[in-house]
Amino acid sequence: MSLDLLSKTRWLSLAAMLGLASATSLGGCAVDADRDDVEEVGVEGASTDAITNVNHSKVKRQSIGNCWLYATVSWVEALNKMATGTEANVSESYLTFWHWFDQIANGATGDEVSTGGSFGVAAEIINRYGLMLEKDFIPAEADSEMSNRQASALSAINTSLKTGALKDPAARGDRAKVLAELEKAWNLDANVKTMLHRTFGTSVTRTIDKSYTTKRTPTTGKILRAKDFQAKVKDSKTAEWKTGSLQDAIGTRGYSTWAPRTGAFAWNEVDYPYDAKSRRNFMKRVQRALHDGQPVIISWFVDFNALSSSSTFSLEEIARRGGPGRQGGHMTVLHDYEITNVPGFGTLKAGQEASPEALTAALADTAQITFLRIKNSWGGYRPDRWNDAVLPGYHDLTSGYLNGPVKKCEEKNGVTDTTNCTNHTPLWEVVLPAGY
Repeated sequence: MSLDLLSKTRWLSLAAMLGLASATSLGGCAVDADRDDVEEVGVEGASTDAITNVNHSKVKRQSIGNCWLYATVSWVEALNKMATGTEANVSESYLTFWHWFDQIANGATGDEVSTGGSFGVAAEIINRYGLMLEKDFIPAEADSEMSNRQASALSAINTSLKTGALKDPAARGDRAKVLAELEKAWNLDANVKTMLHRTFGTSVTRTIDKSYTTKRTPTTGKILRAKDFQAKVKDSKTAEWKTGSLQDAIGTRGYSTWAPRTGAFAWNEVDYPYDAKSRRNFMKRVQRALHDGQPVIISWFVDFNALSSSSTFSLEEIARRGGPGRQGGHMTVLHDYEITNVPGFGTLKAGQEASPEALTAALADTAQITFLRIKNSWGGYRPDRWNDAVLPGYHDLTSGYLNGPVKKCEEKNGVTDTTNCTNHTPLWEVVLPAGY
């Protein structure tokens, strides 16, 4: 797999190597899915008796390389759950639909769409097209852990780009034709297509951020603007919480690709530094956000040979397996952590409640994080993969693994080429709220 560094952020991409038939066919951004032999069992949000108290929504399971959208939606759902006390099932498929539209209509694709992206890309898709709940976009998948429609739509639209209605560049420049082909590929029902046309136009001449009016609002009100979607946010100056909107958390895109997002409550990507002191300060920022129940997003590098049956990624597991395995970029949301050398408290274990005094002590320079616990997008109950999971659907990333180095290898004929590798730090960046 190749990871294109298209900007300051890593572009998380699922390459053509995605395999769905066996445990050895793993890869990309970073999918672990057997579509035929695993019962789809949802896992409710986990938030009790942990060092931190991120009130997550249920675990979902990606079927294509759009982990970055699953992570962003998980973030959206958590912020909304903090504000409302209820859980919304936001549609990753809806955002994926528009991600593909933007690529094709803007001439940014060849004979296949890219499934890769980043937090910044996801934020701008939400700005332009809003959100939909899964029950409103693909009703048949309202209660599904994994979307089969995404995989079938990907195959259909790539066929259209290769040999079908969108094979010619001129056709891809016809926005009405692109929209129609995507609606066909996704097998959208008539009511959903009507809703899209009334809101954006049959040629997508309107977007929610620049030309939205109440007259253009669908009568069903099922396309939700970020400004109308509640989110809990914290004022970085007064440290006071308020029920704001998702738009507050998204903020405004900076003046350039490299500039941070702006706004009093805007979340931003923060790169993992190189030296030990800066890394500890970085982790203290992450800890403070987690202590406040904030759903911190993390981008990292996956080597599946690092993953044990206990749902833990470690360097020791890579060594035990004899070296690198299938690899790819990944984006998930943090949930908890374990830390040692906490002054006056020793070790604070993940999954066990910590007092306010212990949390303050855990920010000491001498304290050392043992592992970060993530909410993943590889499904919940998976006895075919991880039979000793402490929390189904969650994985632990040891500090040794995150700091590396690990061998990041090129591919040869779809297989990791262990003779062509470079040292690599698996932890890339996190997305933090303003003031942390």
